[in-house]
Amino acid sequence: METLNSSDLIRDDEIFLRMNPAERIQHFLLILTFTILIVTGLPLIFYELKIFKTLMSFERAFYIRGVLHRIAAMILIVNIIWHFFYTIFTKRGRSNFKEMIPKFKDVRDAWDLFWHNVGLTQLLYKKGVLKTFFEKHPYWLFEKEPEFGRYNFIEKFEYLAVAWGSFVMIISGFFMWNVELSLRLFPLWVHDIFVIIHGYEAMLAFLAIIIWHMYNVHLNPEVFPMSKIWLNGKISGHELRTLHPLEYRKILEERKRILESESL
Repeated sequence: METLNSSDLIRDDEIFLRMNPAERIQHFLLILTFTILIVTGLPLIFYELKIFKTLMSFERAFYIRGVLHRIAAMILIVNIIWHFFYTIFTKRGRSNFKEMIPKFKDVRDAWDLFWHNVGLTQLLYKKGVLKTFFEKHPYWLFEKEPEFGRYNFIEKFEYLAVAWGSFVMIISGFFMWNVELSLRLFPLWVHDIFVIIHGYEAMLAFLAIIIWHMYNVHLNPEVFPMSKIWLNGKISGHELRTLHPLEYRKILEERKRILESESL
């Protein structure tokens, strides 16, 4: 047993399941509905732009846009309900959700990664500034990136952002869809707030996906040009060790315990 190392127990080319078929379908439906909602919603927000005036110029274009927007919204709601029941009633769903719950470590990881990327304290140390302090307290050099488990703080934040954003968009969109009901229940200024919130939340979600999510998931140098997990649900031992070292070591320890128990 003493001669075994991590490469003996987890090969770099070993394949692990990261997303099962149900999770990949839910993710695909989220991508599809989000894309349709953005494409059909932007003409309302930026209707003065020439490109949208051109697209909406042909007969019934605005009507078709509205129908597609509402169909996509209904599919999104069904997908969210599916995900909700999947999370509650399946062992894997409950396990994934448990791993998604933010912890204090996530706050510290965000702090550590920020200062590691900035590199300010390392620069000061190299310049001889506060050298004695940094030698006594090497933590403040932030030399290494924080290590993540199954989900890092970015993935957890995005998951919560999707949940919160979907709730806001569904509620505001419902009252925008049912204007008469909205005006019976609320004064006009409340309905106007629904419209404003719906539009700005849509733009925020669009920018978050294009800038933050796309980089962290697909354009990150470690997975560039694209992570294929969303397509095949698979992650290699090498990727697991590199991107999720805490999960990697957890699996490693479990396999070591199994081998030890078998050898008794």
